[in-house]
Amino acid sequence: MGEKRLEIPFYARYLLTVNEAACYFNIGAKKMRTLVSEHEGAKWMIYNGNRIMIKRELFASWLDQQTVI
Repeated sequence: MGEKRLEIPFYARYLLTVNEAACYFNIGAKKMRTLVSEHEGAKWMIYNGNRIMIKRELFASWLDQQTVI
C-alpha cells in the first residue's frame, strides 16, 4: 500500500524552500536566491542536505527589520 502524505499548508510550515519563500513573501525567486547567497549562514536559513530551506518565522522577523532588500 502507498504511504499517505500529509499536506501542510504553506502558511503553517516551519520551513519553506527558496521558491516557496519567494512566493510566500512576494519576493521574486531570483531576488530570494540572491538574499540567500548574500546572507550565507544567517539564522533564518538551514541546509537539508544540499537543499537550502528558509525558516519562515525567522525570515519574517529579519525581513521586518529591513528597509530595502
